[in-house]
Amino acid sequence: MTAVLPWVTLAVCLAITLARVPSALRGENREVFYIFSLISLSIFISIEAPYLVIDGWLGGMNIGNLILRFLLYGTFYFMGIKIATAFGSASAVRAIRGPLGITAAAIIGALTIYFFVITDTQGSSAGMSGLKWGPSLDGYAAMGRLYPGFVAVCLIPAIWRTVVSTAPVLLRVASGFLLLGLSLLLSSQLFPLIPFSEAWLRVLINYSAALFTCLGLAGIWFSKSFARRKQRLSA
Repeated sequence: MTAVLPWVTLAVCLAITLARVPSALRGENREVFYIFSLISLSIFISIEAPYLVIDGWLGGMNIGNLILRFLLYGTFYFMGIKIATAFGSASAVRAIRGPLGITAAAIIGALTIYFFVITDTQGSSAGMSGLKWGPSLDGYAAMGRLYPGFVAVCLIPAIWRTVVSTAPVLLRVASGFLLLGLSLLLSSQLFPLIPFSEAWLRVLINYSAALFTCLGLAGIWFSKSFARRKQRLSA
């Protein structure tokens, strides 16, 4: 299952991205198209087969993983602001885009580079799971989880309020998917407690988080479009 799940997640995200093309060409909510494009690219690079090819082109020193880290940081930054705005959470927008969020991103980014530089990263390995693990690689992995976790913490309260509200059912269901995806993402902070013999759990959690997040995002914007269309028809 864990071998198929990454490709299923990629297929779903690509389908959603392609579905957003007509709207993007019309100039409607292009940010959503860009966000799904970034998510799809991140998932593609994280899958073993394409990762090994891409990192091989870059010298086989897992620079591809470093690029993936910063691609994810950027994705979560823009996605976090968009989601916070969609849910009307000014506090979440301030936390992500304000001094706190920018400082957190800068520190995490700098530490990501630092831990990568001091680690022996020779030999392409998806998820760097095939390398010899030690304190520097543990620190590098922790940084990769920390910024997405920070954004998730900022967003969850506003999403939860929608889930338990009297909003339209479709919006609440979609928000529930998004909440589940971000909650799974937060649970990745506990990865150090999972033994390497059970590494499949990390794969399951990571790609399930991405899948539910994408489904939730797509459902939310679909529900908003549906509500606007219904309003126009009623008028």
